[in-house]
Amino acid sequence: MKRSAFETKVKNNKGPFVAEFWAPWCGPCKMMAPHLAKAENEYKGKVELLKINADESAELLSALGIRGIPTMIGYNHGREVARITGAMTLANVMAFFASTQESKAFSRHLSLVERLLRIIPALFFFYLGAVSGPAYWMLAVGVVFLFLSVYDRCPLYKAISGQIKNWAKREGSS
Repeated sequence: MKRSAFETKVKNNKGPFVAEFWAPWCGPCKMMAPHLAKAENEYKGKVELLKINADESAELLSALGIRGIPTMIGYNHGREVARITGAMTLANVMAFFASTQESKAFSRHLSLVERLLRIIPALFFFYLGAVSGPAYWMLAVGVVFLFLSVYDRCPLYKAISGQIKNWAKREGSS
């Protein structure tokens, strides 16, 4: 898709839509295809899905600052309301469509497996930090891993990250 055609679509579209940037060779894109089909069917008439082949739209990807695929950008009333890069579960795809429809910021929710893959190293570093002296740097790494396992549920993190995103948007537009 040409950059000018996409900008016209964003400007003239009064309802919500999700632009998904993908490529035929991209494994995570193929994995997400059934999730997107289900979300498109669930939100038919409420949120439009626009699939854009990244290989055929390099200029557009560059203009939007997209560095990886799959990337989904949610637009509502002509402005970007949500953006995420990387493969997502069906629940996260549905939540992305819902946040786009409601013009709210999107927050990815971790699955149980993702959460455990962060908690286990945290416990490992806590144990190593405690038995080796104590090694404060290992304890600090454990704290970081532990935070990464629960950040999506932390109201303080959500408030601060929302303020930072708003500030970054204001700085970027001036």
